Amino acid sequence: MILPYLKLMRLHNCLMTAIAIFVGGFIVIGMSPGYFFSMAPLYIAMVVGFLITGAGNAINDIFDIESDKINRPKRPIPSKQISRKKAGAFTVALFAVGILLSGFLNWICFGLAIFNSALLIAYSAVLQNKVLLGNISVSYLTGSAFLFGGAAAMNLKLPLILMLLASLATLSREIIKDLEDVEGDRVGFLKRIVLNVKSGIANRFGLGDDGNVSVTYRRQTVVNTAIASLTCAILISPVPFLLNTLGWFYLLMVIPTDIIFVVCIYFIAKTRNKKNYSRISKLIKVAMFWGMIAFMVGVVL
Repeated sequence: MILPYLKLMRLHNCLMTAIAIFVGGFIVIGMSPGYFFSMAPLYIAMVVGFLITGAGNAINDIFDIESDKINRPKRPIPSKQISRKKAGAFTVALFAVGILLSGFLNWICFGLAIFNSALLIAYSAVLQNKVLLGNISVSYLTGSAFLFGGAAAMNLKLPLILMLLASLATLSREIIKDLEDVEGDRVGFLKRIVLNVKSGIANRFGLGDDGNVSVTYRRQTVVNTAIASLTCAILISPVPFLLNTLGWFYLLMVIPTDIIFVVCIYFIAKTRNKKNYSRISKLIKVAMFWGMIAFMVGVVL
């Protein structure tokens, strides 16, 4: 049956990556109308992103099988819809086909495909259990989809700026999601944080053989990192206008994104409530979506 394999890939994540790649290419194609009639590289890039994202999700399930038996028992591997061996073979095939297809694009796409595949494997094996390092990895991978689309369209200038904005906002959002878990889950499993209220120290547990704490950070450190990430995103947002790459329509459209980021920064600094962290996370997601629209509108208009 093919359905368990599609579940293993997590189709919605794969589709989101493909859409981000399309946007990364679109903001280049919009600047060069003649390229619009040669869309094949962008379509191939979308397939590459779809396959490699699916492989990354699959390998994550392979590494997380023990925790998924408790937390997500209905997933394909713990529910025994797919054996771990078959899931491994399927993952290798997805990575291989994705990287192979990227070779038909250009050397930048090929290099990104190899690097991102290696990072996805490293994330599942090691980095997901590390404070900030795991968050930074997810943030880069999210933003790199826009860069990959730009690379397929042979222009990295605007996609690189969009990648930086998306990565910075995602980093802040990932930290906020972790802080939200502090309030709700104090028992250590993969990706759990335990907060010692008296000392102000947040420990993130990796579920290794010895069960030791992998990394320790003060809560204020991660809060400051989240604030700094959004602040940098705000400072970078007018760059396309200042470089005369995008015009007034972009600048006007991106203002709501910056306003939402400012509001989020205020609440990040003030709150320690789980519900507020959840709202902040959703607000950042809305701002990211609106920022992406601002880029597309700026290119078209």
